[in-house]
Amino acid sequence: MLSSGLFLLPSLAVSKAGPAAVLAYLLAGCMAVPAMLSVSELATALPKAGGAYYFLERALGPAVGTVAGFGTWLSLVLKDAFAMVGMSAYLVLIVDVDATALALVLIALFTTVNVLGSKASASVQLSLVVVVVSIMGWFIVDGLWETVDRGFDGSNLDPFFTTGGSGVFAVVGLVFVSYGGLTKVASAAEEVEDPSHRIPLGMALSLATATALYTLGVLVTVAVVPVDVLHGDLAPIHTAAEAVLPRVGVWLVVVAALAAFSSAVNAGILAAARYPMAMARDGLLPSKAGGLSRSGTPVVGVVATGAA
Repeated sequence: MLSSGLFLLPSLAVSKAGPAAVLAYLLAGCMAVPAMLSVSELATALPKAGGAYYFLERALGPAVGTVAGFGTWLSLVLKDAFAMVGMSAYLVLIVDVDATALALVLIALFTTVNVLGSKASASVQLSLVVVVVSIMGWFIVDGLWETVDRGFDGSNLDPFFTTGGSGVFAVVGLVFVSYGGLTKVASAAEEVEDPSHRIPLGMALSLATATALYTLGVLVTVAVVPVDVLHGDLAPIHTAAEAVLPRVGVWLVVVAALAAFSSAVNAGILAAARYPMAMARDGLLPSKAGGLSRSGTPVVGVVATGAA
């Protein structure tokens, strides 16, 4: 869930709402609460692979379920592609490499990890998230401290509402996609041990952590970097890090960005692969699409998602 929304979108949000984009991230996080509660309730009551597809197919029938299944699978594939675009914006800051070639290598890598099983994918995901949260936590704490220590005068936040309240609410819709990954955990609910406890707890902690990092991260960014500088900046967090962190901190922020985009791709493949499997179970796709490995991994779904 921590990828483009934190490392790429802030510049676009600030260009449309000014410093008040901070509030847009906070409001979007609050608006994600009903979705979190609804999906956690459904996922604990019906802990089956397929997430939104499974719920809609059981409630409204195969036709609606098919549309939901293909639509959600495609959205996750496109989300992975968007994450790769964001990764290239940060990668060029440290090395001159062909972004397309690297994207293909990373997709092949994460596809292989997911073929090995959900436990291997979860271990990789946990490591990446720890890296992102740790580094961004340092960025936020040090950024706030440096801002106060330098005698912050608030000039970069004035005016706060550059486009009024309407601009803020418009940006809420833009940045709400940053929280879209929250509900995708339901697609792998079948493989979660003690789902009635772990799914609600995991979703609540994820939303709280993401909201805090988004809101405070953007606050530090708009506090230390003038709004006009952020317009069109493809690496806004890197720009803010250059203003408040030592050189090693700036490099670590780039590492955090790359880890965040990588985690988004890994999670996207993990979630998307369960949709073909669930649809094959119900006869909406050929039975081979639901093929499982010895470890219970939907290999066909994983490979198809990686190839797409």
